[in-house]
Amino acid sequence: MKKIYSLVKATMSSDMNFFRIKAKTNSKNSLFVTLFISFIFMFVIWSNANIIFEKFSPLNLNIIVLSMSVFFISFITVIEGVYKSSPLLFNCRDDQLLLSLPIRKSTVLFIRIFKFYLFELMFSSMFFIPVIISYLSWTNNVNFTFFITSFIMLLLLPIIPIIISCIIGLVITALSSRFKYKNLFQTVFSTLFLLVFFYFSFSFDKYLNYVMKHSNSIYNIISKIYYPAGVYAKLISNFNLLQLLSFIIINVLLFVIMILLLSRFYFKINSRLKKVIITKKVNINNITIKSNSIYFSLIKKEFNTIFNTPVLIINSFFALVLFIILSIGISIKFKSFLLMISSYNNFGFSIDLIYNNLSLFVFVLIMVSSFMTSISNSLISLEGKKISILKSLPIKTKNILMSKVYTCLIITTPVLFLGDIILFFRLKISLFESILLVILSILLPLVSHFVGLIVNLLFPKLDYENSTEVVKQSFSSFLSVMIGMILLLINVFIVSKIIGHFSSIIILSVFCIIYVFINILLYLYLIKYGVKRFNNLSL
Repeated sequence: MKKIYSLVKATMSSDMNFFRIKAKTNSKNSLFVTLFISFIFMFVIWSNANIIFEKFSPLNLNIIVLSMSVFFISFITVIEGVYKSSPLLFNCRDDQLLLSLPIRKSTVLFIRIFKFYLFELMFSSMFFIPVIISYLSWTNNVNFTFFITSFIMLLLLPIIPIIISCIIGLVITALSSRFKYKNLFQTVFSTLFLLVFFYFSFSFDKYLNYVMKHSNSIYNIISKIYYPAGVYAKLISNFNLLQLLSFIIINVLLFVIMILLLSRFYFKINSRLKKVIITKKVNINNITIKSNSIYFSLIKKEFNTIFNTPVLIINSFFALVLFIILSIGISIKFKSFLLMISSYNNFGFSIDLIYNNLSLFVFVLIMVSSFMTSISNSLISLEGKKISILKSLPIKTKNILMSKVYTCLIITTPVLFLGDIILFFRLKISLFESILLVILSILLPLVSHFVGLIVNLLFPKLDYENSTEVVKQSFSSFLSVMIGMILLLINVFIVSKIIGHFSSIIILSVFCIIYVFINILLYLYLIKYGVKRFNNLSL
């Protein structure tokens, strides 16, 4: 037992930086960022839960809400679990170390799954605990058995989602392991899951009204098809110790069976993922060496870094994918989008005002996509231990830094241009306004790329052990996203105040001038101070 505890502690510290607060001073920033984001997220869930209970409580449907929340949380955990299953189960850096130790393979697999369980437990807790707190504020009579049942449900809630996500993740990983571009294959599947999730999130009000009208029938269906949701509702309304014990035993048995079944395929798939697939034939007798320019080689290196880091692709590219989807959706159902925007009375937008300033509507979409896409905030940190090798190359530091900016711009520009073209033709934007919007489609993401790179130079994390630690838990990632959100809010506020008072061409022209000036300042800062900061970096 002591051996398993030591192994679990060691593997947890390799993926979760805040388990090592005393070891590294930078971990305090990571812990603060993680806790801050978690509390903000839980507050948002608690607020939404209050809105739901406010509507359901007069109808005495609070227990039904709890039952459906168990189903909803499990569904979200499955989606998140599919995304997490690859880095936590299959693409682990300490595989060789663990497998070389005198421990059983089944023990290694158990440690992997147990770590996965702890991650999912923390994730589902951020949903479940705020819902429970909200339920207590809307319910008068609560027995102590409610707290016992809820605590056990909290512990067992991730088990069935883990089983489902492991099956889906196993299939995806098994398929991707047979392809040359393994990470790209996994990224596509993970992105599809996230798109489905956001599709349902945008229609929250519509589905909430539907649930209210058909709450009893939906509850009956959920309680029948999803065992934990039905059991939880029964235990709250009428506590039964035998039923609670049977629920615990069933979940434990399912967990054990999953480990036994997974052990038959896990190590074969994991070893296949480590293989390098070579598809090109080399003629040794007639070798030709092709040389490329410095920028081409550096940009190619950055592309390899980005597209070999699935968590960075999903985290940074989602706003770009959403921009294309919104562009197509607006082109198909433009009137519906127009009515939806005009319904927000806080901004004072009328249909006529929006219709007469469609180019500004496109400008806002470009702003959202640009400022919410931050690719460069992890590129310095992802150099990791290779930073000293990069610094030793006979290349100017300016070229190294600007190659990262150019790479990000090469990624964002074609996507924004494609969405622009779709919207220009559908909304019949004038030629001059289209030219200004195209220019802004370069200037706005360029600001985001400069800011992300500068922030990452100021707060690098070169001693990472997992790319997820850099992309999701680093202070530079958090700060650059916050700066992007602040810039977005400021720009939207300015546009909302001046729309209708000046022509769209004047507004777009002024923004072009402003952002040309901002980009020049950021470039000069990067060249002067960013170069010095990069030269002083060391692991």
